[in-house]
Amino acid sequence: MRRTSWFTTGPLLLLAALAGCRDGVVSPVASPIEAPFTAPAPVSLAPQGRPTLDLNGGSPDSTSTDFYVGPSGGIFFTGNHAVVIPSQSVCDPATSSYGPSTWDSPCSLIQAPLRVHAEVRRANGKVWVDFTPSLRFAPSSNPAKWVWMVMYTPSATGSNVDLSTYNILWAETLGGRTVDETLTDSSLRTYVDTLSGVSLRRIKHFSGYAYAEGRDGTSDDGGG
Repeated sequence: MRRTSWFTTGPLLLLAALAGCRDGVVSPVASPIEAPFTAPAPVSLAPQGRPTLDLNGGSPDSTSTDFYVGPSGGIFFTGNHAVVIPSQSVCDPATSSYGPSTWDSPCSLIQAPLRVHAEVRRANGKVWVDFTPSLRFAPSSNPAKWVWMVMYTPSATGSNVDLSTYNILWAETLGGRTVDETLTDSSLRTYVDTLSGVSLRRIKHFSGYAYAEGRDGTSDDGGG
């Protein structure tokens, strides 16, 4: 069964909100005609229905955690970050397809809780989170039904912040190559809250995410 990675975090106050199997890592499909880069934007431009969280930090740079996600979804913490999963949004890895060409395909949903293991690491100036098993999330046009990854990025606080520094990219593995998925899907844009120091974006699958430095769509340096 396929696997996944991404950022997640410690204590948080939920202000507004909730409404598969690993064989090899699948990279996002490149568009025949490359779409324009969709740069990170202020959180004020995020769609209605996105979660609003306060993340406090305090966890070590390297940690691991296990959680169970069921049909009702929830908010799950890994290190200093969090993932918000609405109800009825997790595809059943036993029956659903998985891969870049399937992110928007209908799927059968899980009927019982699944155990997810997450590894968090800091390397080359980035935070990486790796999830097992890899999962796909049910497509929806309603942002309140999207799965959101929320990252604790305290250095994003301030009025003169370069938002591109906080772009959240897809990652093949911990410390591996990173890819900007907004090149083919603008709904995966990162939004940065410069008041609370939090960055967030929609995710359609678990298979690795990293908070990247720089504006390149891809990187091969192992650090993103």
